[in-house]
Amino acid sequence: MPHLVKFAEYVSRHKTEMAEEIVDAVIERANLSISTEEREDATSMYMEFLTFLGDIAEQHRTTAPDALISWSKENAARQVAAGGKISEIIVRYQPTREVFIEVVNEIGEQLKLCIKEQSEIIKKVDLLLDTSLNETVFAYEAMTERKEERYQEEAARLSAPIVPVREGVVVLPLIGEMTAFRARYILEHVLPELAGSDIHYAIIDFSGITPVEIEVAQYLNQMKGMLQLLGVQVLATGFRPDTVKSLVDSGLVDFKNTRAFTTVKQALDSLEKVNV
Repeated sequence: MPHLVKFAEYVSRHKTEMAEEIVDAVIERANLSISTEEREDATSMYMEFLTFLGDIAEQHRTTAPDALISWSKENAARQVAAGGKISEIIVRYQPTREVFIEVVNEIGEQLKLCIKEQSEIIKKVDLLLDTSLNETVFAYEAMTERKEERYQEEAARLSAPIVPVREGVVVLPLIGEMTAFRARYILEHVLPELAGSDIHYAIIDFSGITPVEIEVAQYLNQMKGMLQLLGVQVLATGFRPDTVKSLVDSGLVDFKNTRAFTTVKQALDSLEKVNV
């Protein structure tokens, strides 16, 4: 297909000015306001995209190149790192598609390509844009989820510190909204730190958390069970009325063998009576 090769050669020779024209047109059509640095980045991005288009045309490919997929993932990574929204990327694809179709038609007239030949090139533009959009969105979502998980893990770690208060005694103050994620994190990552230690008593302080959902209540019961398996006796403090109601209503937390106190001080005072 000599017309595709002819098109690829044209793109290779003129991709810099083409990229600049495409950027200007997309900015105007999408009504965007970007800085000089962002404009330069966008121009470089479209130059790379035009390279992909030239390659896929010259090589008569029917699938997008791996380099385009990597390039799209890198775009997503930059957006995540900058704290940007995926919509800021998606909104540019439709005007970009429109501009590219116009550019292909203009080049087609210069190269005297027929409608069928131009249509073949536009199909390749669609292939590249659709692949790029899909890969960018998938990568953005995956990276955002990982970022959110890391944030939640850090928040969970900070919300349940193990605080040694005297020999053999620690306080585990539960702070903030106690979600299922935080409860599971404490169960899987915080409490195991007590294994093999000389801790005999753990005071779990509930005064800093919001009402407990049923799923969280299940994890709290597991926390108590794990501590007991580790040979650690559990004392509970700081129950607020709404927290007590949530736990009682759930029927999932067994307090029969758990000593409860209003404050951490009261719990510590009770331990002094048993010479801890």
